[in-house]
Amino acid sequence: MRVLILGYGDVGRTAARILTSRGVDTVVVDKEVHEPEGSAEFIRADVTSESFWENIELSDFDAAIIALPEDTHAIFCVLTLRRMREDLKIYVRCNESENAEKMYVAGADYVIVLPMVTAEMILSEVFGESIRRRMRFENIEIAVYEVKRGSKVVGKTLKELEGKGVKVIAAECGGRVIMDLNFTIEEGCRIALAGKTDNLLEVEAELSIPNQKD
Repeated sequence: MRVLILGYGDVGRTAARILTSRGVDTVVVDKEVHEPEGSAEFIRADVTSESFWENIELSDFDAAIIALPEDTHAIFCVLTLRRMREDLKIYVRCNESENAEKMYVAGADYVIVLPMVTAEMILSEVFGESIRRRMRFENIEIAVYEVKRGSKVVGKTLKELEGKGVKVIAAECGGRVIMDLNFTIEEGCRIALAGKTDNLLEVEAELSIPNQKD
């Protein structure tokens, strides 16, 4: 597997570190000079310039991760990648929720608008498995969970989860990013939550334990 990463900020760097640790051939592109993570190859270039796209060879890549700070640049890259390779898997970070639909229309396969968990959720799609990572900030943790088959929360709303002492950041289901707390939770959704450890563990149990039949 070979992956192209456009942008080498926090998200791009995290993605490169995880990919190379798994032995994935990784190429990183950024307009500033950086020391690449692990065994990643680094290319210094401006991804918004025509000269970069004229010289990049995409035939060897299986997927591209776009982790740019500007959504307009990200949309441009999605359009260009899709025009050059119809079969390339494109995963993109979206910084403003109103731009997510534009990225899908441009040709992205997967869009996520949660900056703090972008790398983990993108990579969970790349590898087809659930990756959970918690980050501490002033005694508050952020965790991303996948709703398992038969979970007690299937059929409930995101708002009902907040009654358990946690805050819902957003959910991702079927490629859509959902921030409406009235959304009804479905099997296979990923939900990003913030809260204290004990409260998160309580919710985690409901997300993963099958509902008992009467």
